[in-house]
Amino acid sequence: MNFKNTALTGLLLCGMLLSADQVLVKNGKQAGTIYLDAAAKPGEKTAAEELQTYLKKMSGAEFQTGSKMKGSCIVLATVNTPGIPGNLKKALDGKKDESYLLKTEGGKLYIVGKTQVGTLYGAYGLLGDYLNVRWFMPGEEYVESRKNIVLPDLNKVDEPVYLWRQATQGGASGLARASKTWAARNRLQCPSEFSIRGLSDPKQRDYFDARIADHIFSEGSHLTFYLAAPPQKYLKTHPEYFALVNGKRLQNKGHHNTHYCLSNPELQKLVADYICSLYDKYGRRITYCFGAPDSVKDWCECENCRALDEEGKFDVSRRFHTVAQKIAAMVYAKHPDMRLDLWAYANYRSLPKDLKIDPRMNLYFCSHGRCFAHRIDDPNCPRNVEMLALLKSWMALKPAMVHLFEYSTCTPMSWTPLEHVLAADLRTFRKMGISGWKEGVHFPDANYRKIPKIEDDPHHSAHRLGHSWLFFDVAGRLTWNPDLDVDAVIADFESKYYGKAYPAMKKFNDLRRAAWDNASGCFGYPTGDSRTPTLLMKEGLKDELLKLLAQADRLAGDDPVLKRRLARDRKYLEVFWIRQNDRYRARLGKTLNAPAAKSKIKIDSDPSDPAWSGACWISDFKTAYVKEKKDLPPELKTSVGILSDKDNLYFLIIANEPSVKKLRAKAKSANEIWNDDGIEIFLDPRNVANTYYQFVVNSKGVSAAMRQPGSDKSIDFGITAAAKVEKDRYVIELKVPVKNMECLFAPGAVWNVHFARSRKIEDGLPKGAFSIDGEKNHERGSYRTMSIGRALLPNGNFTETDPKTGKLKAWSLKNAEVIKKDGRNVLVIHKGGRAGQSIWDWKGPLGQSPAPRRIQIHFRASGNAQLAVYASAYTDDWSNGKLKRKFHGSEQVGHIKLKPEAKNYTLRYTIKPDQWMGLYFNSFGGKTEIESVLITRE
Repeated sequence: MNFKNTALTGLLLCGMLLSADQVLVKNGKQAGTIYLDAAAKPGEKTAAEELQTYLKKMSGAEFQTGSKMKGSCIVLATVNTPGIPGNLKKALDGKKDESYLLKTEGGKLYIVGKTQVGTLYGAYGLLGDYLNVRWFMPGEEYVESRKNIVLPDLNKVDEPVYLWRQATQGGASGLARASKTWAARNRLQCPSEFSIRGLSDPKQRDYFDARIADHIFSEGSHLTFYLAAPPQKYLKTHPEYFALVNGKRLQNKGHHNTHYCLSNPELQKLVADYICSLYDKYGRRITYCFGAPDSVKDWCECENCRALDEEGKFDVSRRFHTVAQKIAAMVYAKHPDMRLDLWAYANYRSLPKDLKIDPRMNLYFCSHGRCFAHRIDDPNCPRNVEMLALLKSWMALKPAMVHLFEYSTCTPMSWTPLEHVLAADLRTFRKMGISGWKEGVHFPDANYRKIPKIEDDPHHSAHRLGHSWLFFDVAGRLTWNPDLDVDAVIADFESKYYGKAYPAMKKFNDLRRAAWDNASGCFGYPTGDSRTPTLLMKEGLKDELLKLLAQADRLAGDDPVLKRRLARDRKYLEVFWIRQNDRYRARLGKTLNAPAAKSKIKIDSDPSDPAWSGACWISDFKTAYVKEKKDLPPELKTSVGILSDKDNLYFLIIANEPSVKKLRAKAKSANEIWNDDGIEIFLDPRNVANTYYQFVVNSKGVSAAMRQPGSDKSIDFGITAAAKVEKDRYVIELKVPVKNMECLFAPGAVWNVHFARSRKIEDGLPKGAFSIDGEKNHERGSYRTMSIGRALLPNGNFTETDPKTGKLKAWSLKNAEVIKKDGRNVLVIHKGGRAGQSIWDWKGPLGQSPAPRRIQIHFRASGNAQLAVYASAYTDDWSNGKLKRKFHGSEQVGHIKLKPEAKNYTLRYTIKPDQWMGLYFNSFGGKTEIESVLITRE
């Protein structure tokens, strides 16, 4: 024991006891009571219960509540509580409803909320900010033992920057009381799964009144029209209220997916009347959100609805928002102060021309489609550039307020450290004047029929909060104050979570976050997570993480709480990072090729073209989007052949199908194809813009093409498709020109590729989605690698090594090495280093020849060096039966000052008659990183 430090602590404590304004506990005994007004509301009562619970956990002191504001006491009140000094009420003038004041005065600690919810948040602010309580996740918390609890002089108003700070339940139903309590303790808003139930259900009302501010209770959204005109009541008597699709009035099986005839004036009035009835019952305690069914299909096709669309387009966004404004005007005519939200979501998120919205309405913008691996304002992330521009265009309409629904958890997270991007985004949104942030959260105590082991289903909803708790805890802090240092907030939570194991776990999590932050690729619905599978490609990272976990285990000793927490992290490392990386590495060993076609290919769905005998073939289709991926039975075997020429890629698909008469192929145009049986092809050229391309063809040869992310169909790719159905299979042949793609397309170029099949037939055989390796269609980190044609430069992507020596094939290295970065091999040439190869291509395109050959040298590189590129020239003479090699010298063909970000470069060189060449890269003044090199003929 350090007596000096102990004595000093005692002296400091004595000083505090003598001079501090407020002693709550002394020697384990409470110094007073907790005051509650006789008319205290649920928020004030809950605040008292929480203080009683945690002050006792800390010190053993048992606080009683009382109705007399005398002596030393903790006063729980709102600005409307009788007897509260006027100066305390005045401190909250003009503040948001959830604001609170912490004030020590006259031997009392005042916790005064603007509303009852503010009072509860004030109690949590006291416990968290001044008494160091932390709520990591449901069932996991940090509470210090203190025999004496002494507060400094307090006079602080705390007000959230964001009016909406929602963690909204998803994945399963049920109250999930422990989880919603955890969210409230972190001062996040988590309403009832059906928000209005928190107002209408007596069993839930007090619970949510205490924790949820009035502006959070909402109704409508996907059920905007359903609630006013349920099909069970109106479909038979008023079929005209419902969407006309293919000549029929429609009710979908899922009630929330039932579309309506929005142009119908009677329906519009029903919705307006329903909203007004909610106001009559709840007043401004309810917000009605204008939304549409959660289905992009089956919007009404009637003449009146089509007349609301933008001319020449099936434009449901203009239709929806025009009708929403009309209904809002009816509501405001009766209730001018009704809270109304306008959803910008799905296919009604595009901004209609000349739209005007009532300035009393709030904009509720859903950012699905953005990337959460990059900041929203990252100029190098095309999907975020597009999303931010769209958001700003909506904000230009000047709604009353704007709040966001983010979708990072929809991907879903895989133990994903998104806290740095979250912090940057919250600061950006605050500068833009945005008032709210919302994210979905899945709770472990919701109602589940069965919870599988995490090894069997890592992404099951019941497991998600266990590995994403820090994201939400950080959100709880930063939505109140985005200026907080996110790294300090993370360190605060993790140091308390890991306790004496923290020194090792700090290094562990720093490594994790660095691996994520420095990786490339995007993360976000609907294109998935292309980063996580690559994170352990860095040599030695996995071993270092496991080593630090072992060190943390030793530091934890016999502490059962720490052992449990460390076991979780070990499991997450295994199921999310190691497993995914193992699969990724296995895929790297399955590189595909697009060989050059040896003869002309006629696109006629006839697989007998001679060229296809030289194709690269793949048949590794498995069932997808299911728990257990299974190989397809022989009856459904699906094979894809791949070829190329200088301008095109070619694909031949042979899909076995015993039930050809049941094939669904009703689409007559690209917009209708998604309901048909067919084949999808995904091409990722690994370009700077981070875009990729999706093509789909049904069994009749109807096709669609788009650029992703964003499903941009405006580009004419000029594809040619043909298909035919045979006795027990269908055949599709496809030609894909590359001229309108952002790509490098030349022999030796490396792309990523994925194939999928959709089968909707019910005949006892597997149906649904099938794909290569059973991987999800938009998970680009799961795509196979594909090289284009024959590489003129051997091993230009640095993947081939000598199995005996482990050295890089074809290349000679000096002060250079190959590392794993973002799942790819990268050649690193250190300062003063060199890498090159002699391209002795006997009888090949670059081999010694009587004719000169003009070539282009393409490479993708980054760094802080001056990179010099040299071509050396040689002549081999065998005239006397022995090799005599003459060196003609080297010529500098390029000198480049590299940029920190990777860029594509092209240099030109002519191989002279009767010569062959070598290629060398020299790095001066810094480090060079080369991702790939290839040579093409001019």
